[in-house]
Amino acid sequence: MKKLLIIITTFVLSLASFNLPVMATTGPETFGDVKAVILTKCAEKSEDRKGGGIICVLELVVDILTMGVGILGVIGITVVGLQYLTAGGNEEKTRKAKRRLYEIVIGLAFYVVAYALLKFLLPNF
Repeated sequence: MKKLLIIITTFVLSLASFNLPVMATTGPETFGDVKAVILTKCAEKSEDRKGGGIICVLELVVDILTMGVGILGVIGITVVGLQYLTAGGNEEKTRKAKRRLYEIVIGLAFYVVAYALLKFLLPNF
């Protein structure tokens, strides 16, 4: 039963990677001129609030980091799930897979706490 649950979880998490090509081609500016993208996004946001350039650039950096951490978290959990499934009852491999999963979850928790702290300290951010 435990292996079936792990197989299903790994399958569901691996489905998230199929959305990446679609997300990568959402707009013509996605991989084009980075400066034009930043200026366009910042011009849209500067009308709503003050703070201007540096705040907008920091928001874009945090958004990119958040997407990167999410994608890497899903990939990491998928790889660890596959390692756990292929351990074949070997205690050493099982222990390594569990340890890696623990480290990934701790890393994600640290990022969530840092993100929440940033949002708390800079409410308009």
